[in-house]
Amino acid sequence: MFRPLSNPHIGLLFVAMLCCDLHAAPPELRVATFNVSLSPNSATSLGTTLAGPSSTEPRKIAEIVQRVAPDVLFINELNYDGTSSNLDALHDNFIAVSQNGQPAQNYPHRFVAECNTGIHSGLDFDNSGGTNPNPGSDVYGNDCFGFGRHPGQFAMAVLSKHPIRSDEIRTLQKFLWDDMPGALLPTIGGVSWYNVPKLAVFRLSSKSHWDIPIEVDGHVVHLLASHPTPPTFDGSEDRNGKRNHDEIRLWADYIDPARDGYIYDDDGAMRGLGAGRRFVICGDQNADPVDGDSVSGAAQQLTEHPLIHASLVPSSSGGGTDTATFSGRLRVDYVLPSKEGLVVDGGGVFWPASGESGSSLLSVSDHRMVWMDLSLLPIASQAVPHLAIEVDGEDVVLSWTAATGVSYEIESTTTGDSWSVDGAISVSVEGGSATARDVGAANGGGVKLYRVAARFE
Repeated sequence: MFRPLSNPHIGLLFVAMLCCDLHAAPPELRVATFNVSLSPNSATSLGTTLAGPSSTEPRKIAEIVQRVAPDVLFINELNYDGTSSNLDALHDNFIAVSQNGQPAQNYPHRFVAECNTGIHSGLDFDNSGGTNPNPGSDVYGNDCFGFGRHPGQFAMAVLSKHPIRSDEIRTLQKFLWDDMPGALLPTIGGVSWYNVPKLAVFRLSSKSHWDIPIEVDGHVVHLLASHPTPPTFDGSEDRNGKRNHDEIRLWADYIDPARDGYIYDDDGAMRGLGAGRRFVICGDQNADPVDGDSVSGAAQQLTEHPLIHASLVPSSSGGGTDTATFSGRLRVDYVLPSKEGLVVDGGGVFWPASGESGSSLLSVSDHRMVWMDLSLLPIASQAVPHLAIEVDGEDVVLSWTAATGVSYEIESTTTGDSWSVDGAISVSVEGGSATARDVGAANGGGVKLYRVAARFE
């Protein structure tokens, strides 16, 4: 992105750099995650509940959605029956209908898919000495790829006001835990908890990991959605705690081109997200950075990741920065945007204090909705690729490849700060190439610094 050039004949130093500016209003996006706890043990009862528009729990969920009004909502723990019927019913019968005077919300773009919960492995994953292939019990659920008393329990879904690029969605539902280098595979007494036949089929994701590209005014944001297993309900081998850690790690590696070489999706494509992408990691991660039963450092894999903007921690008047009521209150639900291409404008947790408006809705779930307000910026590698600077006679010339939908200005300084638009320099764009010429600047003496300000048109 930076190319310094020094001219020994005149002793000048010129530096060109990219500055993604916000003078023009950028596209805005509110992204939220919500564990709605709509996962009854019966495989059919949720459909009945959602068919009745007067059902209390879905109405509360819908009112919370309407009060926060996210543009993109990742839903945790919504039972999946192999179709979109539960998601459609929750939306059409409740969210798209005003609740208690709140404005109805419409999400025309939706995504649901199979999760590992309740899909029986046929193997004794919990080493109990036997299996039960009949849905309906904990014994059945403990030997599934992800715990569930029936297929589709505790599944996931996405609602969006912006188009979803369906053909570009990637799912990592079937990625094997044993294929992660350095995986925290559980042991007991120095012996692997899972034998070779089990490791040959054991999936890392307890539900799934979804990479969902969402188009916002022509620009893409990747929603990286998952719901790792709770780090409990196990023994001294800590198989769920270690799985939780590595489920979180999968995203930490996926977004880092230096660490993603082992990752494959359900179509067999071996790659991570790639560099120069906007992303938002969201979901109930079941890990608190400080408290709870998760493996030490599990949450920090994301909250301290160099590519993630995590300095703003959403909070509420009723729960501070916590997002769940169990285990003495924990922060386990996250919306974590990339530093690349996104600016954090604010965020919050829907947890009104007792007596405040909306507090009566909180009984619907032991989790709270978390959201972040974001602005989209041009991405440096896409907005100003091949940036170069050179001296042409008495002039300084900057050149780069122009991006569609982006406008440019040149800012300059002679002190290293106090940048301002240089009115003497105009940008010419022709045939996809951009050029800016500072006439006579090579004879100016001293040091002059330039930067390219890119903004969405």
